[in-house]
Amino acid sequence: MRKEIKTGLFAVIVLAATLFVVEYLRGKDIFSKTDTFYIIYPTVDGVDISTAVTLGGYQAGRVSGMQYNRHTMDYTVTVSVSREFGIPEDSRMVVYSSDIMGTRKIRIVPGHSATMAASGDTLSGAIETDMLSSLAESIGPVTAGLDTLITGLNRAVASVNTILDEDNRSRIANVVENLEGMSEDLSATSAAVRKKSPEIEQIITNLNTIAARLDSAAASAVTTVSNAEAITASLRDARLDETIDSVRALVIKLQDPSGSMGKLITTDSLHNSITRLANDLDSLVRGIEADPKKYIKISVF
Repeated sequence: MRKEIKTGLFAVIVLAATLFVVEYLRGKDIFSKTDTFYIIYPTVDGVDISTAVTLGGYQAGRVSGMQYNRHTMDYTVTVSVSREFGIPEDSRMVVYSSDIMGTRKIRIVPGHSATMAASGDTLSGAIETDMLSSLAESIGPVTAGLDTLITGLNRAVASVNTILDEDNRSRIANVVENLEGMSEDLSATSAAVRKKSPEIEQIITNLNTIAARLDSAAASAVTTVSNAEAITASLRDARLDETIDSVRALVIKLQDPSGSMGKLITTDSLHNSITRLANDLDSLVRGIEADPKKYIKISVF
């Protein structure tokens, strides 16, 4: 074989190997059949050509291309996924951090559609906050809280310094002395109360006795009230109203001058007749006493 032919074949092999390496680095697997899908992201921070695409933690493909859209100011990412994985058309491609260092990958979140996505379809995308960003977002409120706490401590220290100046220290000392005096007074009062404890106990006993008597009196009062209520109920049941009405009607009839009793009460004829009868009886008795034979005749058989 000629030397030129060998050189040409070597050059072709080198070019083929170079093309293979370039395509592999771009995320294309020449020896496997893949489907191409497109995802639109607002940012591609951390996503590069050949970024792994995983499904259930297994690498199912790679990022094979990225393009910036000038009009919409977003990015179209092209991914190549092995055809052995069926992807529902409502699946999502989520950019996430695979480790604490922030290495980015794309996770396929399968949908629930029974229709599988075809090569060339555009799938929906999402970006998941990485660990460092989440930690920074969590630390932000804590930092703000620490700033507020430090400010409050500074104010408290300033207030304490103000309180503990020369004048206030003397005032605090006076307050402490007054408190000690009050404590001594309370101790003396407590001792006096302990000395008077028998008398206090006797007073409490008397109060208990009075309370017991009041309870007894209250029970008697309750009984009296019950009896009064019973009497009231009896009077109500006796129909005194009807009796009073009858007496009132009788009095009205007695006061009527046209009635018999009214005539007797309002005229003097009965009084005069009785007076004459009494006078006649008196004259008759006197006559009998003066001359009994005139009125009484005695016959002897």
